[in-house]
Amino acid sequence: MIEALPSPVRVANSPELFAKHFLKILDKNKKLRPLVWNRVQRDLHSKRTGRDLILKFRQGGVSTYIQGEIFRRSVTKTTTSISLTHHSDLTDKFRLMQDRFYNNCKFGDIQPERKYANASLTTYPEFDSSCMIGTAGNVSIGRGDTYSDLHGSEVAFWPDAKSILSGAMQGGNPDIMLESTPNGAMGYFYELCNEAMHTVGGVWTLHFYAWWWDDSYRMSVEGTSEKFTNPKLDDEEKELVAKHNLDFEQIIWRRYKKAELKEEFFQEYPEDPATCFLTSGNSYFFTGITIDKVNKIFSAPKDVNYIEGHEYFAGLDWGQSADFTAMPILDATAKRQVALLHINKLQWKEMRKRIKNEYDRWHIKALGCEMNSIGSVNFEALHDDGLNVIPFDTTNETKGDICSDLYEAIHTNGWLLQDDPILRHEMHNFVSVQLPSGIWRLQASGEGHDDTVMGLAIAKWTVLASRMQLF
Repeated sequence: MIEALPSPVRVANSPELFAKHFLKILDKNKKLRPLVWNRVQRDLHSKRTGRDLILKFRQGGVSTYIQGEIFRRSVTKTTTSISLTHHSDLTDKFRLMQDRFYNNCKFGDIQPERKYANASLTTYPEFDSSCMIGTAGNVSIGRGDTYSDLHGSEVAFWPDAKSILSGAMQGGNPDIMLESTPNGAMGYFYELCNEAMHTVGGVWTLHFYAWWWDDSYRMSVEGTSEKFTNPKLDDEEKELVAKHNLDFEQIIWRRYKKAELKEEFFQEYPEDPATCFLTSGNSYFFTGITIDKVNKIFSAPKDVNYIEGHEYFAGLDWGQSADFTAMPILDATAKRQVALLHINKLQWKEMRKRIKNEYDRWHIKALGCEMNSIGSVNFEALHDDGLNVIPFDTTNETKGDICSDLYEAIHTNGWLLQDDPILRHEMHNFVSVQLPSGIWRLQASGEGHDDTVMGLAIAKWTVLASRMQLF
């Protein structure tokens, strides 16, 4: 018996039925088929709150689900939606997906009425609905309208996600779904996910989907290289099997993909909402480092006091308005950070006063001082006040040297840092970038700051310079 086709209106308030009967997609084999929700799509729909962050693996169907829901709502009620992607290729893919939904959404010979259908805007006059699709390339996109639905795709890769989303959300109270694969422990999407993970009853809800939510990610022993089919599991594999009940075919697939993608595996196929940020992206200090190892680095005790007989050193990176003046203080005897002065928007005289207070409190043996820009003037003033200040000229070469020394200190030599959120964020956000000339430069990613990183690196350099009697 052939199942009777329901009308779109009848199933308008049944999203899964609407998708099954009226939406068509191209599957992974490029075959046209009904959009039958998979495990991820069904779970996400049941748990969405209106302020949703989706941290996901590649090709899990999240974007397709959201675009299908935007289409359903557009042709059954009055909505104004905006979808923003990180790249023009994905923008084009969303437009094609929406066209495919429309071309195959028929009840007999009847289709929803569509008026405009250009590169960025589609309208459905029967319900006075509109759908905008664009690339998140500038902060002005999405401004000037009030939206009921907002879909942000691959938000972790947007150039200025905070400003773009602030503009798109300035009017109304849209239903917001922001989804992405991870891209390192930095950026607005990372900050939102981190906040959602550690805040009970916050604004945002985090939904995490590991690669094993797709049961097709598996390989059989037959026909697969012996390199990947060794039945002996390593400790990491044993933990995954125990925690997530993975079978051996999934482990074989994982081995193959890790060999194929190398360090990018955890970006494309995340396994944990915390560590996936730390094992993806291009953080200079923490790419490929597990969360446990990072937490161990940031485990220096707080609320400590000066200890007689210990040697203390500090570093200064100057800033006043847009940037900050950062002065991390190190206990070289215990190999740990003990304090951080982080200030801006003060008169230079007041900043120097606070620096001297910290200098006296910790009986600092030497204070490394950045000499660039305003640094030389403040250096002279601090020297005249009796501080043992040591000049440091920041160049691309010297910056690389002292950051390399700091890397060795925390990863090899056991130096510990205090878990200050600003310092932690800036160290995660510190990257190595290759310029068009071929030269590599260390800097904060995007529009971020690196004041605490440079202050810390200068402080560590000052310890080394003192021991080598360079001053």
